[in-house]
Order: sequence, then structure tokens, then C-alpha cells
Amino acid sequence: MDRVKTFCRNCSALCSMEIDVEEGRMVRARPDGSVSPYGPYLCPKGLAAVDFHNGAEDRLFASLERQSDGTFATVPVETALDRIGARLKAIYEQHGPRAIAVYHGTGAYRSVLGNLFERAWVAAIGTPNFFSSMTIDQSAKWVTMARMGVMASGRHNFRDADLALLAGGNPVVTHQGAPFAVAEVGAPGRAFEAAKQRGCKVIIVDPRRTETARYADLLIQPLPGHDAELFAAIAHVMLRDGLYKRDFVERWCIQLDELHAALAPFTPEMAAARADVPVEQIALAAQWLGEAQRPLVGSGTGPSMATHSNTADHMIEVVNVLAGGYRKAGDRIRNPGVLKVKDAFEMAISPSRSFEKEPKCVSQDVGQLVGEFPTALIPGEIAADSPDRIRALICFGGDPLMAMGDPAVAKAGFDKLDLLVSLDCRLNATGREADYVVATTQPFERHEISIPGDSSYPEPFVQFTAPVVARPGEVIDDWEFFWGVSARMGVPLTFKYWNYGLRFEDIPGGLELSTTDKPDPEALCRFLAADSVVPFDEIKANPSGVRPDMPPRYVLPAPAEAPGRLELCPSDVARELAGLALERPEQGFAYRLTCRRILHALNGAYRDSREVRRRFPVNYAHMNPEDMERDGIADGDLVEIASEFGTLRTLAKGEKRLRSGVVSMTHMFGPLVGGDDPLADGGANAGQLTSLTERIEPINFMPRFSAIPVNLRVI
Repeated sequence: MDRVKTFCRNCSALCSMEIDVEEGRMVRARPDGSVSPYGPYLCPKGLAAVDFHNGAEDRLFASLERQSDGTFATVPVETALDRIGARLKAIYEQHGPRAIAVYHGTGAYRSVLGNLFERAWVAAIGTPNFFSSMTIDQSAKWVTMARMGVMASGRHNFRDADLALLAGGNPVVTHQGAPFAVAEVGAPGRAFEAAKQRGCKVIIVDPRRTETARYADLLIQPLPGHDAELFAAIAHVMLRDGLYKRDFVERWCIQLDELHAALAPFTPEMAAARADVPVEQIALAAQWLGEAQRPLVGSGTGPSMATHSNTADHMIEVVNVLAGGYRKAGDRIRNPGVLKVKDAFEMAISPSRSFEKEPKCVSQDVGQLVGEFPTALIPGEIAADSPDRIRALICFGGDPLMAMGDPAVAKAGFDKLDLLVSLDCRLNATGREADYVVATTQPFERHEISIPGDSSYPEPFVQFTAPVVARPGEVIDDWEFFWGVSARMGVPLTFKYWNYGLRFEDIPGGLELSTTDKPDPEALCRFLAADSVVPFDEIKANPSGVRPDMPPRYVLPAPAEAPGRLELCPSDVARELAGLALERPEQGFAYRLTCRRILHALNGAYRDSREVRRRFPVNYAHMNPEDMERDGIADGDLVEIASEFGTLRTLAKGEKRLRSGVVSMTHMFGPLVGGDDPLADGGANAGQLTSLTERIEPINFMPRFSAIPVNLRVI
């Protein structure tokens, strides 16, 4: 039996691991803490990756092509690429680059070479139609960046914070942290324990007493959908009582007077009444934020998926600004990167308001956020009466039909495509509607280098992995798809080191690729390490990874000519706050349904693994036991949940962690459209309660996936 060093690619933690391989088959996974900055750590999804690679969840081992009768037949992958490439070329030549779009899903984020080839292909054909799961997950954060601006110095590192406030996130389960939430992505429980030991205060804001909340010094459990009022009130108190960092605000911000006026209605008493929380908790949170020297304020998907998510996120960031939650000149940079070392400056970058600029969508008057269009607009962009409508969609490592909600509207749009391709390792809801499903490798069958973690590890660390086992059947790497179709379209690619904040076309240099000689993936990883502090040969020679001994680096002072300022209250945010202050509560619904995450699944992945099915045979409607007793609902009862837009059926399950008035369900769990028997369906899609045309946010067109007003009845 061989023991092979590698790293997990389920999430952004990229935990180091060892795989036992016997006769070419993976048999066991364990954490490798010999070099990892997290120590020995691996979550249940990493442990279950062996089963997943060995065929769990009906893994695909060959590509599929839709037949004239609507069924699928296997097709040689080179034949599939020939036919897809020919159709893409015809669409491109007849209708132009805007006729082609890509959707980048959760499974694509840690496919380093696939991600970069996808970006290279999109740039080469010149389409602006890039969509991703980010714009139906936490795009309110991008809206805030575009409307407020960004502090280039970055937030305090979690290991340095003396106060951490997290709203609507549960990193102990999700393993999601920087740059937006408040946590370390690897071994998050250990990181919170260490924070508590050094005296860091922790505030958790969540309707559920989450697994992360066990570390909380203050737990605020609001009614879902009132994060905007709650954080507006915290900011109100900080301004009223002089609890904000005056020097920081005066130097780097504008519109303080406008903010003060807009927050006037949001007294602690008003917000406490709306959110149904003790008013004293609002005052205490403001006091602790004012006293902190290195505060860190952030949020997870909860506020970003709920009512008034753009306003809520702006207010969360306003609280972070008022608290001075950013590194200052002279502060240590714990991880400046290894593959690409980055300087940080204490300076503000003024808002871009990119959503007001070209290119814009054809179905709505809105531009891009961080180079992407809103995913919820894909159906409208397909169905638009425009010569620039989307006619071909490539879905890379994701399931947009399931992820965007409102399946009737979403599917009606997708049905109008001339070509739909799903690039995935399993047949998901989108794949079932596709013309082609291209079967791809799993992470342990491909080369990778740790670009996604280069700046998010808590300290400098880098790791490279070659394939642990040979690829089975006739699957291909994700990058091979984009290289293959570009070659067939006659469009050469330039391979570059890209990351968020960069426009691919503007990155100088790059590796010009042949359209006939397939690139060597190890050589591509070597190219990506060209500027690395640690030479590629040394990285390769240390399969557990390398933690280089780098001289300390510090945040640099702002250049003298730096003109940027953070805009605390632009006019559109002021209008949103004014409307929110006058808003009446939605009537006729007894509960608010919130989304939740589970430890053993990641969005749509792993939900059919053995452990998930043992724990969650259905997508339970978790409820407060007192609510259940009052309404005559028992554990295991079949219930119908109805919003103003749809219904679903599932089983009720009591959970003391939830506050009263809340129903909590996992998203992307079950069939696209469920039937009457959730056990037979294996779950229920909470997206059936969502609309893609009503109750959506401005700018990012974010649907309401959480804080959905619902009623329940026992069937």
C-alpha cells in the first residue's frame, strides 16, 4: 500500500492530507499536519472524498450526448469536443461573442488550471457573459465594494483580532472565512479556541445558536431579514455615543454627515422591536466595537441571501469602518503570499460603481460586479428579444438550475438555448437538461498548485500535487475542455496567473499556447510558480507543502498622491435606508424560512454520500420545539411549506438551537421540483419558494433565499 501526500480541494481551506492507495485505488484519507499551517485537520467532506472518487453519487466515467428522443447516450470525449466546438464556432461566427456564456460553479473554484483556462477562453472569444455562484451567494459584498470602496490594507487577520463579530455565518461547519467572513478556513474550531484563549471577544448574530456560537461572548438572535436595521442601529449608537474611530473616519471616509442623517430613524429601540432582540444587546455590541483596537466585522451567506441584503451588507461594512476594522501602516502582514508576494498599503480605493458602466446585460440596465453579471439574470439573458441574447451556455462545475431558485422560470429560460453543456463529474439537474455532459476528473486525478490559498492561508504556505491515482474511464481535466474547444474554434489561448481584482485581458505577458500540441499540466503549474518565493522544484520535492521562512512584512503607508475615500452613504444607500425605515412588516405569514449549511455536504456536492443520507434522509424543516407544540406539529410529520411563490413538502424536525418563528432548511438538497413524498425524493428544493422576478435586490438581482415568509400545515 502506498501513502501519497496531496491536499483537499473541497473548499478554500485546501487542507493537507494523505491518501492510502492500494493497487491504484484510493482506500483511506487522513489529515497531514506535518507542514500545514492548520496542523493535522480534515473535515468530514475531505474524509468522504475517497468514496466520492471511487464512484459515489453516480459519478460519470464517460461523456453523454442527448439523442433525438431526449435520452442520453455515451459518446467518446473527442467526438463530443468535435461536435461542441463546431457548434460553438457556428454560433460565434453567426451571432458574435455575446451569444456565448459560461457559468462558474462551486466545484470550479479549486480547479486551478480549469479556472485559468476558462478565464483565458472567455477573454479570447471576447464575451462579457461570465456568471458564477458568487452572484447568487454573497454578491451583496461586491455591491458594497462597488458603492463604498475598499481599504487596500485589508481587514485585521483573525489571529490578531481582539473582537470578532460574525453575522449569519457558521464557519465551524462551512469552513468559509477570509476575506469576508470572520474565521480561519482550516480547523476553524481550533482558531476560535485560540482566539478565546488570547482574550478575543466574539459576537455572533444569527437566528440559530450555531455550532460557531458556542464560542460567543454575545449571541444576538434576530428575526431573519432584519440585519439591515440591526447593524444600522449599532452604527447609530456608535455615532451617537462617539464610539467610532474618529481619526480613521476623518482620514479615509466621506459622507459621515449623510450617514448620520440616514441612520437617525434607526434607534436601538426601533431595531430591537423589528428584529425582536433585547435593546441592551445592540448597545453592548456598539460598546465592545468602540473599545476594540483590532476589531474584525464580517458576515456569511445569511445576510447576503436575505431581505434587503445589499443594504444589510453595506451597514455591516459601515460598522466595520466605524470600528476601524482594517490594518494600519506598520501592522504586520501575516501572509503576503508565496506564489505572488503582494504589498499592502494603508489607503482607500474609491468605489468603482462598475454596475453603472458598460458592458451591460441585455435584459436589464445593469453592468458587472468584479467582472461578472448577475446569475439570476441568465434566464432573462437567454430569452431576451435581442441579437445579443445568450444562445450557448457552458456550465463548469456547478448546477445553476438548482442554485438560482424558481425552477419554473429558470428552466423556461434554459429551454431556449441552442446549446447547453455541463462540465461535471456527475449528472446534476442542469446536466439532465444539457445537450452534452462532459465527464471530468476528480481533484485527486489532476495536477494542482495552491493558488486559491496563496493569500488566504493564515501564514505563508504553498503546496503542489500530482495526480494521486490514474483517471478512470474516459474523463478529462476541466482545462482540457476549454483548450479543446478553443482549438476547434481556431481561437488560441494565452495562459496567465489571474486572481480576483484583475482583468484577464490586461494582465501583461502570459504563456501563448499551441492549438495542436496539448499543454503539459505540470509545466503549467511550473509557469504559475515563476515568481514564487519558493522555486517550483523545491515545492515539488516537498509533497506535504512548504512553509517558507520569510522576513516579516508590514502594511506600507499610503502614497502621498492617494486620493481614494470610502463613501459611507451614497445617495442610493440613503434612499434604501429611508425606504426601510418606513417599511411595513409583511403580513399573512407565521414563519420566516432561513437557509442553513450542514457539515457533511457542500452546496450540491456530497448530499448523496452515505453519511449525509444516514443523517439527512430528507431536507428537514427544522423548527423550534415550542413553535411545533403550539401549532400541533410533531417530529416526523409531513408538512407543506408555502411562500407567496411556491410550495414544497418535507418532514418537520425539532431543534432547540432555533429561535421562535423560524424554519431552517438546507439549500440545494433534493430534486429540482419535488413531489408529494420527500423520502422518495430524497429531499426538497427550498428554491421552489423563491422568485427570480419578484422580491429581488437591485444591482445584483439577488433572489431572496433566506428570511422567506412562509406558512406551514401538517398534511
